[in-house]
Amino acid sequence: MGLEDFKERVRAAFGDDLHKASPASVRDFLDGLHTDAPMTFRSDARIVVDESARSYEEVMRTFFARVLEMPEDQALQMLWAVAFDLCYALIETHDAERIGHLFKSLEEPTG
Repeated sequence: MGLEDFKERVRAAFGDDLHKASPASVRDFLDGLHTDAPMTFRSDARIVVDESARSYEEVMRTFFARVLEMPEDQALQMLWAVAFDLCYALIETHDAERIGHLFKSLEEPTG
């Protein structure tokens, strides 16, 4: 997708100033972006993951090395999406730590 199309999708999802962004809406948006990616399926309908990386660090190194080779518009979209995802994941983690104690009693078994 072109950069202008990407910007339009972002603004349609979150508003011009991104005021509609939340951890859940960001996750839904980014998941929707990945539905455009081609996938390979096995005969039993499972997705084939062709990944040889053995660590998260290796996955990240490979990702960033590939981004360096992408056309600028594509690289910008990928890096923006990763940064947006990480920022909202941090917000979600912070909020869970801040208010998690309110739900702790719901998780403990009674009896």
